Amino acid sequence: MIISLIDGTERPADDAQLLAALRRAGARDPIYGAAVMIAINNAQGEVYRMVQCQGARQAGRVTACLRNMGFAELFSLGSPFHYTFRR
Repeated sequence: MIISLIDGTERPADDAQLLAALRRAGARDPIYGAAVMIAINNAQGEVYRMVQCQGARQAGRVTACLRNMGFAELFSLGSPFHYTFRR
C-alpha cells in the first residue's frame, strides 16, 4: 500500500491518527492484486491524501477503516479514483 500526501493542501487536525489507522488497516496482506486508488478529501473538498491499495481485500479494509473514522464515500462521475471519501 502506498499513502501519499498532496503538497500544498490543508490537513485535518487528526491526520496523524488517520495515517496510523490506514497503515494498520493495510498491513495484513502481502502485496498482490490490481491497484485500487482511494482519495481522501479535506474540509475544503480538496484531495489531500491518496491511498493506492493492492487488491480488493486490502481496499476493503482501508475503506472500512475510513468509514469507522467518520468518513463518508463521495460519488463522482469521471473521477480517476475508485473511491473518494470526505468528512
